[in-house]
Amino acid sequence: MITQENLSDNNFNLDLILQALASSPSPTSIYSGENMVIRFANNGMLKLWGKDSSVIGKPLMEALPELEGQPFLEILQEVWRSGKTYSVSEAPATLIIDGEEVLDYFDYEYKALTDQYHKTWCILNTALNVTSRREFLQQIRQKEEREHALNEEMAATLEELTSTNEELSNSIKQLAHSREYIRTIIEQAPVGIAMLKGYEHIIEIANPAILNIWGRTESEVIGFPHEKARPELQGQPVNIWLKEVYNSGKPKINTEFTVKLFDANGLREAIVNSIYQPIFSEDGTVSGVLVILEEITQQVLERRKNENDQQMLALAIDAGELATFYYQPATNLFSGNSLLKNWFGLSSEENLDLSLALAVILQEDRDRVIDAITHSLSKNSDGYYFIEYRIQNNIDKKVRLLQANGRVFYDKKGNALSLNGTLRDITEQKKEEQRKDDFMGMVSHELKTPLTSLKAYLQLLQRMELNTENTKQQNMLEKSVKQVDYMNSMINGFLNVSRLDSGQMHIEKAEFDFQLLFTEIEHEVLSTNHTRNFIFKSYGSLSIIADRNKISQVLHNLIGNAIKYSPINTSIIVEYLPTGNNSLKVNVHDHGIGISAEDQQRIFERYYRVKDINSRSTSGFGIGLYLCKEIIELHNGTIEVQSSKNESTIFSFLLPINGEKLNH
Repeated sequence: MITQENLSDNNFNLDLILQALASSPSPTSIYSGENMVIRFANNGMLKLWGKDSSVIGKPLMEALPELEGQPFLEILQEVWRSGKTYSVSEAPATLIIDGEEVLDYFDYEYKALTDQYHKTWCILNTALNVTSRREFLQQIRQKEEREHALNEEMAATLEELTSTNEELSNSIKQLAHSREYIRTIIEQAPVGIAMLKGYEHIIEIANPAILNIWGRTESEVIGFPHEKARPELQGQPVNIWLKEVYNSGKPKINTEFTVKLFDANGLREAIVNSIYQPIFSEDGTVSGVLVILEEITQQVLERRKNENDQQMLALAIDAGELATFYYQPATNLFSGNSLLKNWFGLSSEENLDLSLALAVILQEDRDRVIDAITHSLSKNSDGYYFIEYRIQNNIDKKVRLLQANGRVFYDKKGNALSLNGTLRDITEQKKEEQRKDDFMGMVSHELKTPLTSLKAYLQLLQRMELNTENTKQQNMLEKSVKQVDYMNSMINGFLNVSRLDSGQMHIEKAEFDFQLLFTEIEHEVLSTNHTRNFIFKSYGSLSIIADRNKISQVLHNLIGNAIKYSPINTSIIVEYLPTGNNSLKVNVHDHGIGISAEDQQRIFERYYRVKDINSRSTSGFGIGLYLCKEIIELHNGTIEVQSSKNESTIFSFLLPINGEKLNH
């Protein structure tokens, strides 16, 4: 138990200790009594409350009537009665700041300080506003400005520590606590505090917080000169600063100072905020130095990492020529990067009303975009936003086709906070796709006529050879007809792509035995391909309802890909079997070059082509798998790929046997 007799008038002054607490950058206040009378509140706490020093001496609920209906008074009274500390993280609190009601979130602690009889004589309240930790990382410019504002606020707070001595003195006079109480408060303070006496800086007081930062025990430092007790500081400027403060009588304040501290394994590098405050005796001479220390290593490292991540994100966005957007439904504010504002012809003002952006969208697309935004923000949405639409600004008048990709972020109650995402200009991409479609449509139509004639000639030759005994020639003619049919099927595939876009591709479902189709394809493949080892696994007779020709087209395409991307003399397995959910599953398994994870994500996109690593060339038009996917989905089925690089690939599709939707 610390008593007044333990304290020396020459080196321990009540006003100076309270002044030190008042100088702490952490919001701190002290209450007493059942009504929680405010006995002390430093600038940080007053600023947090949105009040001035006039609240000191008033009961808490009288000083902050906005706390009515919130749990703080009941918790404080329970701490007072029980003497047990109460700590909580991210607790909500509604305060009146500059006349406006503000909801913020805090990590705070109510610590009961008790006497030798275990009776509470005051409560020490420390708090940290963690609202920003809960908020979604805003776009890069907003974050930089917020950090800049935070740095300015920190600088202003530190300036206040040296310019508000008179106000702090008035506040300190209102507290009639004994030196014993003040020393107890220092011992339990959440920030590091030490008192150094005389020219040699003898360490008189070092609370647990500062001992933890120093990596020292009380017995190692108390009563020793600071320079000898902490030899790890040799070659660092700390001891020089202490001498300057003692000799000049002027405080020294450091922010984000990097220092090497003692550690069990040697030295560790830490980042701290520190204040070195001169202690004056009654005759006005400096008698010692008060040290206030706060380690912020983890916070600074996390901030720097986040800054680095943001820089990498910015580089990726610039390299990908992506526009970014941010929409806040509560305020209807819309913002984006410079590329977005350039596309939309918007001003450089940071936040704009959403209606200004919507006005740039072409009239025929505008309602569709509004509906998509509204749906993504609704309660029954999955939170994802994807749409393509056209814009035309009033500056360059250029019509752009944009692809929007976004996601909604929510608070803990599930309410939408913001819609964030990117925009990609796909105008040229769509034009290129249209040119390919037009070319394929034209070429396909032009090829169908000579192919029809060629097939007619081959069939005529077949009829002429029926009466001959040249079976080899008959087989060659039969295979030629099948190849013409296969080429005709490919041309129909090109035409089907165009029909898909115009909504003219139809599925003609009918009941048929899948085994018969499977056997036909087996005979065709085995008769025309002799460089791979084919294994066809038939389940047996299985009746399904589907478009026989289009399912045949899918199988031919998947088998053709297996041949194209697997080495000679490797095995290709084709099989089908029913599954438990009334569906048919078909697998085409090859042991070829495999498909990378990146390609697997996009392999079913139109015109996407996988590069052949061996030849460094790109094969095909990139519509085969896209068409397979569309045909299977028109049958209410699904298609997928599983692949290991340089090992094997399995393409699988599921079809409902009865032609209806699958039961997942």
